[in-house]
Amino acid sequence: MSQDVTTTLLPSSRVDCFVLDEGTARTAQALADDWRFARVAVQVYGGEIESAIATYAQQPSPDVLIIETNDISENFIAQLGQLAGVCAEHTDAVIIGPMNDVHLYRSLVGMGVRDYLVRPVPQEDLVKVIAKALIDKRGLSGARLVTVMGTKGGVGTTTVAQSLAWIIAETVKQKTIIMDAAGSSGSLGVGFGLEPVSPLAEVVRIGASGSEDDMRRVIQTSTEQLSVLVCGGEPLLTDSPDADSVEALVNRVMQKYPVVVMDLSGTSASVQKRMLSRAAHIVLVTTPMLPSLRNCRTLLNEIRHLRGGFKETEIIVNMQGQAPGEEVAFKDIKDALELEPSMKLAYAPKVFAAAEASGKPVGQNKAAADIMKALQPLAEHAAGAVAKETAEPKKDGGGSAGGLNFLKSLGKKNK
Repeated sequence: MSQDVTTTLLPSSRVDCFVLDEGTARTAQALADDWRFARVAVQVYGGEIESAIATYAQQPSPDVLIIETNDISENFIAQLGQLAGVCAEHTDAVIIGPMNDVHLYRSLVGMGVRDYLVRPVPQEDLVKVIAKALIDKRGLSGARLVTVMGTKGGVGTTTVAQSLAWIIAETVKQKTIIMDAAGSSGSLGVGFGLEPVSPLAEVVRIGASGSEDDMRRVIQTSTEQLSVLVCGGEPLLTDSPDADSVEALVNRVMQKYPVVVMDLSGTSASVQKRMLSRAAHIVLVTTPMLPSLRNCRTLLNEIRHLRGGFKETEIIVNMQGQAPGEEVAFKDIKDALELEPSMKLAYAPKVFAAAEASGKPVGQNKAAADIMKALQPLAEHAAGAVAKETAEPKKDGGGSAGGLNFLKSLGKKNK
């Protein structure tokens, strides 16, 4: 079955738009706020094809170039030839014109222009054309999976995961989903005031073969930027789905969200191992107590063998000050773990207990402002791989071989 390109997180790429009409400009600018374009750098310029020619004579051309014009005469066709001479061969061109001209459309497409759209252009039409071009060009790639795992129960893994997801969504402004695979034993939804929609086994089945409507049914909304996938309702003494099934669900979710934060507390060992090996970023949560630190050291050794080192692995020492006389000093923890913790969080039971009691995220609690501020650099780092990347393609030197995808055909027509 072919994939609907308009329901997919698009690959990292660059799209430049040269527009004349204010309505077209608004439509193009709105792409930057579209979740599907979270990894696409969209630049909107005022000006006609002459401006594009001058621009790419000085800098690399994008993956997709959109040109709006009021002139569809032979003069414009000639200018397309000049544009091709200063653009990289990989660049796809989309033209927005003033009228529905079937002859012009066929002529441009015959030359190799990606598409010809008539002004005004509905946003979904523009999305569809760009998405198809980018996916044909680069294919699909996964989003950023951030796993949060505790070294033992009761160290605050779920509250840390919720807080990181909140910051990534509401402060870093990345479309984010937080999920777990713990079923009824998980407490992920409590802090958001959400009840499970379906048992974990059913959600996993939907992830593997369910429709888009099924997926929308099991994913709940916390804020405009943050979604939550809460599972549960099955008996606690139920076998968990296997790692392959959970991974299929995660892959499905990663098609639509730039950042997926996964709380691994309460999940099976096989799922934890699989997700730790897949994660772009790992956050380990421990307390400064000896039992938790011992487990942390053991887990770090396993991660080292699983991933070939500690790249993109960070440690949070949580609940500092809960039992001052029994805690390992922060300065001694690095020597014990052979990896310096990224940060420590003070014991704040009122803040985190209030979230669970009220069903409101920690990020909405003013008393948690210092905690959220302390977590922000780590959250930004964890979400860093989805920062919009600007492609830097090698420019063609021009001449008889250079230019846009339609250069060869255009050159033949101009002879």
